[in-house]
Amino acid sequence: MKRKLLVSLMIIFALGFSGSQVFAEEVSKPVQVYVDGDLIPFTVNPLLEEGTTLVQFRPVFEKLGLKVTWDGTTQTVTGTTYNLKIQLTIGSKSVLVNGEEKQLLAAPKIVNDVTLIPLRFVGETSGREVSWEGHTKTVFIANTEAQIYNVIKRSVNYSQNEDLDGFFSTMDSSTPNLEQAKAGIQQVFAAFDLKVELEKMEIVSVDKDKAAVKVIQVTKKVKGPEFKDSKIHQLMNLVKVGGDWKLTTSQINKIDYMNQDLFKEEKVTISEETQKNVLMTIEKFRVASEKEDIDTLKSMYDKDYPNLDNAIMGVKQLLAAFDFKFTFENIKIIQGTDTEVNVRYTTTMQKISGPEFPSMKIDSVETLKKNKDGEWKGFKTDGITIEYIR
Repeated sequence: MKRKLLVSLMIIFALGFSGSQVFAEEVSKPVQVYVDGDLIPFTVNPLLEEGTTLVQFRPVFEKLGLKVTWDGTTQTVTGTTYNLKIQLTIGSKSVLVNGEEKQLLAAPKIVNDVTLIPLRFVGETSGREVSWEGHTKTVFIANTEAQIYNVIKRSVNYSQNEDLDGFFSTMDSSTPNLEQAKAGIQQVFAAFDLKVELEKMEIVSVDKDKAAVKVIQVTKKVKGPEFKDSKIHQLMNLVKVGGDWKLTTSQINKIDYMNQDLFKEEKVTISEETQKNVLMTIEKFRVASEKEDIDTLKSMYDKDYPNLDNAIMGVKQLLAAFDFKFTFENIKIIQGTDTEVNVRYTTTMQKISGPEFPSMKIDSVETLKKNKDGEWKGFKTDGITIEYIR
């Protein structure tokens, strides 16, 4: 017989599932260039020509560690390090790199007595990666690790600023279900003012045009309806598209609701009879769940349980699509009086059949209250953590 503890599904829908959001700035400004994280100042604004960004040569060469010389007779710019020599000539698409001739997409030129050179070629020749963010007209020159971290940081900044176009500019356009994700994020922006912060990033792997990064992101509500603040541990995947790193799929490993301190175990002084009745109520939850008796389950919750009708509807929909196995462990009364009790327990939820769905372990606290008829009713569910099992 299928074993489904519907009360566990109540927990899931009561807690909600946090996701990561992301967003940007005004773009009515000249092209900005960052080298190794530092903004480069120019006396002549960078120029976009033939799909190539041309910039004032001296500030860039010097930031890249190249010694600069200018030959006015041949109109040649030379940048050198201990193992690199780049020679560019005004008006010529031919360039010499350590004596070897290569071709540029656009020729260097002089504007207002300032020499401009093609930025991407010089940046890549120096051993760095060059990325272009069209949303803010920004060029970022750095090593691979810094490029990857920069994409994630931009994504989170756009999220904080509720810039939908900016957020999706950091994503690979071929990512599955992108339009559904966009609609969902628009709804979040419309309903909430959230504070989004990166707590930690750690690159797990980089293989040519693919990368994986462990990210811990904290999301807190500033304004809006009920929203559970959370610390999300996830694995973000990136791909290289047209020379630029882009975010693609993300795998949540753990959601921490950052409220462990609210539910520290206390010395329980309520009567043994009260404890027995409370644990019997939890057992009734389990039995109703095993029987998939949703009407009985609903009747066991107080009418003031948050979003009860929505939670029940979600349970019905989930049961129509999946077959789950649930187990309850570590059931313990941690706080309470003779009229209100907190019970903490761990629920393991494993999919038996149905579409793709991660198994998970849920640590939660169920608050029960005693009504005027002496019955214990579920009043509130608070999540401690959700860990995904893969």
